[in-house]
Amino acid sequence: MAAKRSYRSRLQIAADIIEIALNGSRKTRIMYHGNLSFDLLQKYLDMLLNFGLIEAQNGDRRSYIATTKGREFLDDFNELMKYSQLADTKRRELERSLALPPEIP
Repeated sequence: MAAKRSYRSRLQIAADIIEIALNGSRKTRIMYHGNLSFDLLQKYLDMLLNFGLIEAQNGDRRSYIATTKGREFLDDFNELMKYSQLADTKRRELERSLALPPEIP
C-alpha cells in the first residue's frame, strides 16, 4: 500500500523557504532542502522577494537571506502552528469523550 502524501499549504512552503534562508542560502540548497521543483521555487522566491520576506544578496554567488520581516513572518507562522496543534489535540480529546461505549452483553 502506498504511503499517504501530505500536501503543504502555501504558508507552509513560504515558511520552509524562509527557514532555510535564515542565514543565507543559494537557490539549489533551498530547492533541495525545501523539496521543490525549480519552477515552483522560482515562483515562491519571486513572491517572497516582492513581499520583502527575503532578499537576494548579489556576490560572486547569489544567495537569499531572510529579512527582519521574514523572520517575523516565521515567528508568527510557528506560533500559528503551535496553536493549531493544540486545537487538534483538544478536538481529538473531545471526539474521544463522545465515543460510544462498547456494547454491553
